[in-house]
Amino acid sequence: MKTLLVSLDHTAATEHTLAYANKLAVRWPAEIVLLYCHPTPAEPLSDAATAAVLATEEQRLRGLVERLRYQQLTRQDGRRIRYSYRLHTGCLHDHVRAEAARCGADMLVMSLEHVDCGRAEAPGNHAAAIRALVDCPVLLVPPGRRSLPNHLVFSADFSTLPLAVLPRASALAEAFPAPLELVQFYAPQERSRRRALKLALGRAAAQLTWPEVATHLLEDDAPLEGTGDFCARTKAQLLLIAPTNQAELLRYFDACYTATRAYHTRIPVLVLPSTAPAASVTCCDKCAERLGQTEAQTPRTLAKIAGL
Repeated sequence: MKTLLVSLDHTAATEHTLAYANKLAVRWPAEIVLLYCHPTPAEPLSDAATAAVLATEEQRLRGLVERLRYQQLTRQDGRRIRYSYRLHTGCLHDHVRAEAARCGADMLVMSLEHVDCGRAEAPGNHAAAIRALVDCPVLLVPPGRRSLPNHLVFSADFSTLPLAVLPRASALAEAFPAPLELVQFYAPQERSRRRALKLALGRAAAQLTWPEVATHLLEDDAPLEGTGDFCARTKAQLLLIAPTNQAELLRYFDACYTATRAYHTRIPVLVLPSTAPAASVTCCDKCAERLGQTEAQTPRTLAKIAGL
């Protein structure tokens, strides 16, 4: 049984994220683990008060689940999905890695416009921070109602893409069994590499298990803009990317693209892991301070153990 870890918050887009995850869970099929992190209040609460807050939030989630599963799915499909609930206090950054490992998540599904630590974060910043913490694909769902994709685009530099990415991408063919187009861009000054790039593109296509794979080698000195234009021209409904670092992922959701509602910010984006998760990522000064206190205590703890 596949597992979708679905991170929810209190934004209006949460409903759209869960509705999309529901459809994906029926098609794959998969179990859904709902993860909610309640912002830490300014004044510390007692354990009993904290438990009461989380119990209230869980009831809220259950109400949302029951409403969506029968409003937007057939009764038979709605009954087929298995849900479990994981609620914590603190930030998503504090818990997402452990929760993904605990449930063996095959994919993390979250809204592009997510609230964490009780505040809204720029879409790219938040996506990059969370992606650095987990070792599974991350599906970023923008606001709005949408159906599952029937046309996919995978944009990458296939000549340098780590080989481990392709089998992980193929594992998702069952979830998204639509025609897949591989797109490789090269700059005008790289024309001498066309043959090598075309061979790399062909090797990548041969390793993917989608029922229908097409390849495109295109000249463009701005690959990101070229990717958006290609997705718009072909009316793609899902974009797959495999950025090798956070800076590359951040460029996809730069403020200029979100402000102008560029095409690739208006369709779900599936971020494939191409690097190992970071050791630690903090999203705000409060988290960084807490992480620093923990790291400072570690040597003292080890010294005590050694003394014993």
